[in-house]
Amino acid sequence: MSPLYSKRYRVYWSETDAALMMHFSNFFRVCERTEEEFLASLGVTQRGLPGSRILMPRVHAECDYENPLRPGAVYRVDITDVVIGRSSLQYLYEFYDESSNKLSARCKIVAVFYDEAEGKAKEIPKELREKLLAAGARLREDVASS
Repeated sequence: MSPLYSKRYRVYWSETDAALMMHFSNFFRVCERTEEEFLASLGVTQRGLPGSRILMPRVHAECDYENPLRPGAVYRVDITDVVIGRSSLQYLYEFYDESSNKLSARCKIVAVFYDEAEGKAKEIPKELREKLLAAGARLREDVASS
């Protein structure tokens, strides 16, 4: 199955730890950067309209590390799945070292649409839901059946 979105990056020395591997925290930064690029490719900004108080805080993040990425390595991040809930988006990412095509990491991040003014979760806007579905995202089972 082909990814919904792919982006290539390079590991900079400043992103590595003492063992000269990309530091684990940078995988999460790159996930968010890739999410932002993916949404921009759909014509969507993460902040929404100017003056909007709808935010997308992360409520869950996990990553399984398989093979290290070293300084100078070119790697690819694939968004392999986006699952749309009522108020949440779950992204699945895979990181591949381009020189060996080895899987480096699998990450999952869940973001929730949150209304800052009301202090509660908000339903994902219909326009965004439609753009995500057109890009290959899928509805979570309980949302699809309602």
